[in-house]
Amino acid sequence: MAGGRWGRAARTARGLARGRDLALGYAGILLGLALVLALQPDRVHEHLVLRSSTNLANLRDDPLVVLLLSAFVLPSSFSLWVLPLLVAAYSAAQRWLGRTATLLVALFGHVFATVFVAVLLAAGIAHHQLDRAVAREPDVGVSYGLAAVLAVIVYRLPPFSRRCMAVGGTVFLAGLMLVSATFTDLGHLTAWLIGLAMGEVGAAAGRAAGRRQAGPSRS
Repeated sequence: MAGGRWGRAARTARGLARGRDLALGYAGILLGLALVLALQPDRVHEHLVLRSSTNLANLRDDPLVVLLLSAFVLPSSFSLWVLPLLVAAYSAAQRWLGRTATLLVALFGHVFATVFVAVLLAAGIAHHQLDRAVAREPDVGVSYGLAAVLAVIVYRLPPFSRRCMAVGGTVFLAGLMLVSATFTDLGHLTAWLIGLAMGEVGAAAGRAAGRRQAGPSRS
């Protein structure tokens, strides 16, 4: 009897995870690391977050390491609110595009938005428009990759709704950037635009494949 219940539970768990394994795995790692960091003394917690940050100092010393680590570290325990949204977005993208394509979208959004912001920060410091202290400010989290994934799944919507969401999201993020005047919000806008561009490329490829399968029309 107990074996039957465990078997049914295992089948249910597999069913729930199907098409969501990337999202659930990513969220599980984020939750686990967040709990580990929360148990550390404040000084240790701040040090670990700073060492994982994609600030200019770390990008200069260990670019590949921090680009990877920063996507698995949340700034604080309060950031855990983002996990349900992350699971929903990554699950929708994986069921539509597949695991590899979803991972590539998130990776492109995270890496290229981070590098773009870093270049602007470096230019601002070089031209004495920004304080050199910004080169060591912490910058970790999932938001750039998530913004790109959210932008891509906009292309699952019907054409009119897709245009409304694409324009609305762009206007909202641009307005947020202008109000807050932070480089992080510029990164969010950049990642969103990267996701929209990748979604458009994917949609165009899908339309071209559909026309090839349909073959030449008969008169």
